[in-house]
Amino acid sequence: MNSVIEDIKERIDIVSFISDYVPLRKAGRNWVGFCPFHSNTRTPAFTVFAESNSYHCFGCKASGTIFDFLMQREGIDFPEALNQLAARAGVQLRQRTVQDEQEDVLRSRMGELNAAAAKFWSHQLLQSPKAAHVRSYIEQRGLLPQAVEQFQLGYASDDWSSLLGYLHDRHGAKPSEVAEAGLALERENGGYYDRFRGRLMFPIHNPKGQVVGFGGRILGDGHPKYINSPQTLLFDKSSLLYGLYQARETIRSSDSVVVVEGYMDVIMAHQAGFRNVIAPMGTALTDIHASQLNKMTKRITLAMDGDAAGQSAALRGLETLRETLDTHVRPVPTASGLLRWERELDATIAIALLPDGRDPDDIVRNNPDDWRALIANAQPLMDFYLATLTRGLDLGSAKGKSAAVERLTPLLNQIADPVERAHYIQRLANQIKVDQRLIEGTISGEQPERQRKQNQRQSRPAAPPPVFSILEQEARREDFLLSLLIRFPQVHAVVSEQLRDDLAAAPTLRELWNGDVSELFERVENRVLWDLWRSAQAMATPNPIEWLETVPPELQAHGERLLNWDHAPPTRSFRVTREAEECLRPLRYRLGKRWSERLGQMIAAAEPGEQERLLEQAMALQHYLRATSEPRRSSYFLDTRDSLK
Repeated sequence: MNSVIEDIKERIDIVSFISDYVPLRKAGRNWVGFCPFHSNTRTPAFTVFAESNSYHCFGCKASGTIFDFLMQREGIDFPEALNQLAARAGVQLRQRTVQDEQEDVLRSRMGELNAAAAKFWSHQLLQSPKAAHVRSYIEQRGLLPQAVEQFQLGYASDDWSSLLGYLHDRHGAKPSEVAEAGLALERENGGYYDRFRGRLMFPIHNPKGQVVGFGGRILGDGHPKYINSPQTLLFDKSSLLYGLYQARETIRSSDSVVVVEGYMDVIMAHQAGFRNVIAPMGTALTDIHASQLNKMTKRITLAMDGDAAGQSAALRGLETLRETLDTHVRPVPTASGLLRWERELDATIAIALLPDGRDPDDIVRNNPDDWRALIANAQPLMDFYLATLTRGLDLGSAKGKSAAVERLTPLLNQIADPVERAHYIQRLANQIKVDQRLIEGTISGEQPERQRKQNQRQSRPAAPPPVFSILEQEARREDFLLSLLIRFPQVHAVVSEQLRDDLAAAPTLRELWNGDVSELFERVENRVLWDLWRSAQAMATPNPIEWLETVPPELQAHGERLLNWDHAPPTRSFRVTREAEECLRPLRYRLGKRWSERLGQMIAAAEPGEQERLLEQAMALQHYLRATSEPRRSSYFLDTRDSLK
């Protein structure tokens, strides 16, 4: 169930979703508005944090994800919210199976091995004598150590089993596990060998920063020049964009993204300060790519080669963007004084055609100002279509003119603004030397192609949801705490007392959170289960097993895992309490870190008069973080911190 919930949260942009209910305005990297959950009409108290897909009201302390917002706003329960959001996201709901559980475990192991491989190859690049020629190559390409570190570049040596040996010795990995992660290949006569050998390695991250695969570039005359990880449970090149993890903050803050073609193009651009540059994984842009970008910005520039192949790739990418990006319906007056309703793209798309024989890496390295000018002067979408779709046609012939109008009419028909549409109709008429009224007559009888394609897509069954990686260790820790809270009543008093003490020591933090147990939980299903358990406790002292039968079916599998935790602590009270305390500390620290990131964004966007209050909260938060990050005091040995007092 958790992978489904994470999938839905990834697919639905929280800013767009909440904007359907609350008018929002941008404030730095966040969005603010008046809270829909309490009387808030003077100063906006409601903040949406786009980067963490969460919201918080500084007045009533309402907070959470899109699930929490919909449940509280519409007064519905979790199953109904799950169904509504799944339908909106195009996610198919089904009961989890044993195979699903096994795949979750396998994804977790793959993630661990990928991270270890990235670390190993990075060390090889920086330290191994065998990588001297690679370090020289990197220096010749103009890459600085900071960029090498930021993108975790590495080197896979020519040895047949260096990575296999490392993962076996340090991580206990079986060769079959390494192969399943896409890092090794099996020989026909038995045995395994490293997939990547003699290559400069580019780790590929998902939007959360987890290493899910690799690209490898051969140095020298070998072939193929580049190879990528194979398709695995973690790696799907149709859903990954190289550099997106590193670029996501700049894309949001600048409200723009530039799409290039290669790994080195991305790295060199970031090194030069152009940190909104990303690249697909050797493929044209897909609908998943477009959906990811659509959540972060409405201004997209495609930087493509100016040759025929580059323009063909640009056309494929543009078609995907036009079909996937958001649209809105706007009224357009007709000559008869009536209104017709037309769809208009909620995005600005431009094309930057590169000079012949040059790529972004080369342009940025030689003169960053040339790259800046190239992007600033990128062609508007329709200008590119007018030039590209008429190329190769004999515009002096009737057949060529007819073909040009036929190709461009569906695109002209999508321009809702009548002045803009008239401008491009006039340009096309001048280009092919015909009366523009003929083109206007053709357009008026043309059904918008986008509408036809949307109708066709609506008749198709929804595509199965993509696979996302398993919960990190922190999420499993909060599962364990909830398991203790439900199974052992004494744990609630221990946790609540600690949370009260935290706020008593730093009263200014009460403006950020209430000290409720539910604020420790980031997983929406954990918050819902905790609320259900507390409601049951208010009426009686429930039996956990009997209570589980009253839980919505969508949450019962998760609840059963909590009640049957594999590593259940001993039933002796002091042991249970100690387990809860050990589990609680990192969750309290995580809560503080989450607010530290939020406050940093808010301070950057705040007016001078408001910054003083926010800085006071930030200082209190730093004290809180230091306190929650200190190791637990020993019951047996003298704590050296006492000698400093």
